[in-house]
Amino acid sequence: MHNLLDYHNRNGYLPKYKKMHFNMVLIGAGGTGGLLVQRLAKMMFAFENVGTSLILADPDLVELKNLLRQPFISKDVGHHKAEVLARRYGSTYGVKIGYYTASYIENTNQLRDLFSNIDYTVTSGTVIQNVLIGAVDNDFSRGVMNQFFNEEENLVYIDAGIEGVWLPDEEKDISVWTEEELEMSRESGYSGQVVVGLKKNNKVILEPVNGVYPLDVHDAIPPWHNCSLDPYQPQRMIANEFAAMHIAIILNGLFQNFSLDVHYINYNGRTGVSRPILI
Repeated sequence: MHNLLDYHNRNGYLPKYKKMHFNMVLIGAGGTGGLLVQRLAKMMFAFENVGTSLILADPDLVELKNLLRQPFISKDVGHHKAEVLARRYGSTYGVKIGYYTASYIENTNQLRDLFSNIDYTVTSGTVIQNVLIGAVDNDFSRGVMNQFFNEEENLVYIDAGIEGVWLPDEEKDISVWTEEELEMSRESGYSGQVVVGLKKNNKVILEPVNGVYPLDVHDAIPPWHNCSLDPYQPQRMIANEFAAMHIAIILNGLFQNFSLDVHYINYNGRTGVSRPILI
């Protein structure tokens, strides 16, 4: 277990810092990110003695197809996902949730601006801890977040990755799929992982996602690309649920004890099995 306050109280005297304020930026407000906001907003409300603030970053609009797997309702269609979730859960629980919908995050300067523009106040004896949460479906965005981790001196970086449902390369109707193709599709899309990276005082304590599951440079398609030009791999809602739950478990440890207990978690939404790699 890593108690983050220990990195700020190593002078041999009584602890100077006794509290933490968590500045959180969540990239992606779709399947995993949207479901996480529901849990996270309630946790921010419940842990009333812990300072928290959150910004959701995602320029995507709610589409009709999103109602099947993501936490939106029909009246949300046509509105920005991040704004809908920030307003809905921020007002419901009375917590600070902002949103950024102007563009996709394509460089580290944008991430730095998001953290610097979070509105918060802290009391003396409080450590401000930035927490970057990635809930994206492409390695381009993960690459930007990984670079940001490398550039920052102090950061918690939590990333969720989900296996997409397998589809044949050829765009053909399911009625003409082979039995093998049907079986491969039925068995796919349930697994995923959540990885925690930790950097304190410019030293990597826990390797981020790229150090555990190296990013695929051949899959580093910018998030603004035209999906119609590339094979689309849908995700299963149960896999998103598991990813959101495991991120919430990690954040619960931060809020409750200012500590991290796991480095990464592998899970399978079909069997319900999770395998954490403890610190």
